[in-house]
Amino acid sequence: MTPDDSDHLMLAAYLDGELSPGETIAMERRLEADPELRRLRDALSNLSGTVHDLVAETPVPPDLSARVRGQIARTQSLPRRRETPSWQRIAAALVVGLLVGGPLGYGLSQVAAPPRSNAIEDAIFASHLRGLAAPQPFDIASSDRHTVKPWFNGRTAIAPDAPDLAAQGFPLVGGRVDIVGGAPVPTLVYRRRQHVISVTVVPRSEVGAPGRDRREGSGIERWTASDLGYFATSDLNSKELGEFTEAFRAATAPAG
Repeated sequence: MTPDDSDHLMLAAYLDGELSPGETIAMERRLEADPELRRLRDALSNLSGTVHDLVAETPVPPDLSARVRGQIARTQSLPRRRETPSWQRIAAALVVGLLVGGPLGYGLSQVAAPPRSNAIEDAIFASHLRGLAAPQPFDIASSDRHTVKPWFNGRTAIAPDAPDLAAQGFPLVGGRVDIVGGAPVPTLVYRRRQHVISVTVVPRSEVGAPGRDRREGSGIERWTASDLGYFATSDLNSKELGEFTEAFRAATAPAG
């Protein structure tokens, strides 16, 4: 099925981490089933990266917003010779939205809207829920850290340590690849009785201040170590999730 304009907008919001956890899960399922939608996702992701690089390298004139709006108004007043394909119209709107200060996915209608500060955590929480909804919460099933860690090589930019915490009551059961901010990231999967613990590892720059949150009955612990950031998500009670975090951090701490 050919994606329509609403699909473009939802994909843009998905790549920006602006969807709710439920919407993110629904979009990921659609992407798995629809190759045309995946092609569009890749195109928008490449476009976003290109524009972000351009904006980072090129100072934006203070009057750019007014100039762009004026140009759009003049263009809309001209007679149309042919219809522009919908994906090109959406892509153009996204570029303009970025250049005048709006977040990717909202286009010109939301030029002044600020990005959500917890978009990374939203995406990680949605991925945790997606794992719980799947037949198994992992892509590779193994309790051997020497199997899980190298499995990520070539699949994600990070291949994190996967400590064996079975002695502390938190056995490693596998790993999976999640999509956060449009990029594949590694997630280690542990268990505590019937509870799943997802440990998602991202670059340190993607993590705000270390701390903890609770949402929809689940806890999220976040911390940093070296150049990496960690999010541990589970419906465990706060005490046991804190114990897991302490055990994980102790097992992955540099020697000496």
